[in-house]
Amino acid sequence: MKKFLLAAAAALASLSAPQAASASTIVNAGFEAGPVGLGAPTGWFTLNPLRVATVSSFGGYTAQEGSQFAVIAAGIQGIPTLLTQLFSMTQGETISFMVAFATTESNFNDFGGLGVFDFSNLSGTTLFSQSVSSVGAGTAGPWTKVSFTAPTSGFYSINATVQNVGNSRNPSYLLLDAPGVPEPGTWMLMLLGIGAVGFSMRRRRNLRVNFA
Repeated sequence: MKKFLLAAAAALASLSAPQAASASTIVNAGFEAGPVGLGAPTGWFTLNPLRVATVSSFGGYTAQEGSQFAVIAAGIQGIPTLLTQLFSMTQGETISFMVAFATTESNFNDFGGLGVFDFSNLSGTTLFSQSVSSVGAGTAGPWTKVSFTAPTSGFYSINATVQNVGNSRNPSYLLLDAPGVPEPGTWMLMLLGIGAVGFSMRRRRNLRVNFA
């Protein structure tokens, strides 16, 4: 039975590993390393540090993982605010994020999005894209979970952007966080571990000592 549990644990580990964001080289995916306030979060890069902040709350939004998340504010009309990070992934590995678009604009179609660029295949994948026309004027859209699975092993970049259109008097925002709920494979591995511990303790209680 013990050998079966170990074999099952190994099999589940191999299934769950591609789904765990922590297996990639992404740094500070949930923004828990801060620093809190204005500026690029640890591990991330932006050309607009006064338009990016790590916060614990924003309007009606709260963190989806841990206690902090990133807010990216649109700036000068027609110039996007970008928050990006370069990292590596193995083939079949999956990363996930929570993202939301919020706007105070009503007259122009500001927009925000999240995408991944694959440097091996020189191709991009859009994970999230919303605008004033899709969420409604002056609306705070909901948190949305998005995922990306690497087609090949190599280098990738995650790119979060938001842009004002028409004017910059009524800014729009893109919010970014890591998902707070473990992937299904992680849950299975945790439950298997609990079961293995329980089985081991039960066997210990049933042991008998025989004296010759």
